[in-house]
Amino acid sequence: MIEILKISLITYMFCAMGRDGLIFTPYQRLISKLPDWLNWPLGRCFKCFSGQVMFWWFLFTHRFDVIELLFFVSAGILISMVWDKLYRFLDENR
Repeated sequence: MIEILKISLITYMFCAMGRDGLIFTPYQRLISKLPDWLNWPLGRCFKCFSGQVMFWWFLFTHRFDVIELLFFVSAGILISMVWDKLYRFLDENR
């Protein structure tokens, strides 16, 4: 479970740091030239990007089990959504 928290935070912050002229804005501009079906999972959408990273991380580091794969990816996306709510809440109240 700690692994899911770590990966989802990294993927969320990678996408969040592409907003508003932050460090990954050049990368966001680069992928925005791609078609939507490709740029969303490459970092335009934090949920899509998190799901992609979780999926490939699971395939490369765990024994394949469909139920565990679905849980890993779903939990990662859900926790990324929690990070987004927390980030937006803190951003509004600073």
